[in-house]
Amino acid sequence: MNSSAESSLLEKSYSDMDFLSTGLPSTNHTDEGILYEVPTGLVILLAILYGSISIMAVIGNGLVILVIVKNKKMQTVTNLFIANLATADVVLGMFSIPFQFQAALLQRWIFADFLCSLAPYVLTMSVSLSVFTLTVIAIDRYFAVLHPLKPRFTKRSAVVVLTIIWLISSMSSLPEALFYKVKRQYASADVLVSCCYMEWPKHPPNFAKIYRMYLLLAQYLLPLTVITFAYLRIGCHIWLLEVPGIAVDNRDNIRTRNKKRVVKMLLVVVCLFVICWMPLQTYNLLSEVYSPINDYEYINIIWFCFNWLAMSNSCYNPFIYGLLNEKFKREFRQLCNVCFCRKEKRDLIGPDFSDDSVQPIRKYSVNDNAQWNRTNFDNNRVKRYIRVQTEFTEQSMV
Repeated sequence: MNSSAESSLLEKSYSDMDFLSTGLPSTNHTDEGILYEVPTGLVILLAILYGSISIMAVIGNGLVILVIVKNKKMQTVTNLFIANLATADVVLGMFSIPFQFQAALLQRWIFADFLCSLAPYVLTMSVSLSVFTLTVIAIDRYFAVLHPLKPRFTKRSAVVVLTIIWLISSMSSLPEALFYKVKRQYASADVLVSCCYMEWPKHPPNFAKIYRMYLLLAQYLLPLTVITFAYLRIGCHIWLLEVPGIAVDNRDNIRTRNKKRVVKMLLVVVCLFVICWMPLQTYNLLSEVYSPINDYEYINIIWFCFNWLAMSNSCYNPFIYGLLNEKFKREFRQLCNVCFCRKEKRDLIGPDFSDDSVQPIRKYSVNDNAQWNRTNFDNNRVKRYIRVQTEFTEQSMV
C-alpha cells in the first residue's frame, strides 16, 4: 500500500469514529483528518459553564440530602423521593458532567479507560432515576389529592419502590457500560489519539436505533404522559372544584393551601425537567430518523447548547425547594447559621395540616394549643397563629 493510500485510509478511519460518550456528532475534523483547533476563549467559557453546574449540583443536592437525613421530621414519604432525586443529581454532577464535557470539547479521551464506559452509564442511569422518581411522586400526589381514603405509600413501601427504580435504571443503562470502549487510532500519519466510542453489537443489526428509541420512550415520552395526566387531574381538583359544605374551622383551608404549595413546587420541578431536556431529546430523535442533520455546519455548537441546558437541570431543584418550601427554607437557614456561627432566631411555627398519612401522629393538649395563639412580631409584620382544637392531630407533608 502506497503512502497516499495509507494516509487516505487513516483519514477515513479517523473521521468515521464516534469520539464521544455523549452523542456529539463527530464533525470537528478537516479534510486532512486533523481536528479543528478549539479557541482558548471557548475552552474557558465552557469550562466555567460546565464546572459551575457540576459544583452546584453536588453542593446543592448534597445539602438537600443532609437536611432530610439529619431531621426526622423531614423524613416523609415525599421527601424520601426528593432525596432520591437529589442523589441522582449528585452522582451525575460527580461522575458524568466533568468527563463528558471535556471529551466533547477536546474530541479525544484523556481520562482513565474505565471512565469511558462509566460516564455515559452514570448519565443514562441518573436521567432514568430522575424521571422515574418524578413519575412516582406524581402518582403519589394523585392518590393523596383525589383518593385520600385509599392506601398510600408508607416509608417501607417507598423504599421498596426506590429499590425497584434503581434496579430498572441500572439495567436500562447496561448497554452504555458494555459497549463503550477506548480505541487508539491515528488522527494523521503521526498523531495517535485515544477516543471513546460506542461499539454496537452486529446482531441485531438495528440494536443502536432500537436502544435509542427505547430510551426516548422510557426516559421522556411515557413518563411525561403519566405525569401530565396526574397533575392535570390534581390541578382541576384543587383549583377548579370546590368541596361542598362549609368547613367547621380553618383546618381544611390550611390543608388545601398546603396541598397547593406542594403541588406548585413539584410542578415547577417537572416543568424545568421537561424544558431542560426537550431540546436534547428532540435532537436525539432527529439524529436517528434524519441522519443528515449531523452534517450541519454548526451542529456541534447547537449540541453543546442543548447538552449544557440538559445537564444544568441537575442543579436547579435545591433552589426550587429553598424558594417554594418553608420547611426546606428553614432548614437551609439553620445550616447557614451553623456554618457561619450565627445565633439562630427561631420563629414560632404553627402546626402543619396536610395529608401525608405515613407521618407519626402527634396529639396536642389544651395547654400545648394555647401557646400557638400568640403574636410574633417579625420584620414589622404581625403573624397570628391558629389555635388547634384539642383532639386534632399534626401531620407534615414536605
